[in-house]
Formats: sequence, C-alpha cells, structure tokens
Amino acid sequence: MGDERNKPDSRGFIDPQVALKSIIGDYGEIMEEYGGYRVEVIDHMTFPWASVFKLLLRIGHEVWVDTDGEKLFIVSKPKTD
Repeated sequence: MGDERNKPDSRGFIDPQVALKSIIGDYGEIMEEYGGYRVEVIDHMTFPWASVFKLLLRIGHEVWVDTDGEKLFIVSKPKTD
C-alpha cells in the first residue's frame, strides 16, 4: 500500500512537504522549521529554483534566501495577517 501523504485529500491537496521533496529530489534537503521550511540547496546549478519558489508562494509562505557559511538555504514561513 502507498504512502497516504502522496495522495490528494478530498479537496485535492497534497502535503506541501511531500510535494517539495518530490520537486527537490537529490538537489537539496528539506526540514520543517517553525511552521515553515528550511531547504538546504546542495547543487545550486541544477536546483529547481522556480518550482520551489512557486510552490512555497502558492501555499502562502514568505520566502527568503540565506547563507550559513558556504551553504545556501531557502527559508519560508506562513504569511501573517
């Protein structure tokens, strides 16, 4: 039996973290953090930047790009009202 998180719910939604993992593949690592996500970019040349940004913005997140030493990260959090 497949992972239920990979299937749309009754409203047609898929878990955003599962969708991000599918988009990012081996080009990054994703961690849930404070209601949002922290994505370490492993291969910045082949990383699917546009697809990741589009998904995060579509789910109503604010998005930043940051560095930690030599590592590049995408950080997101839900928008506040």
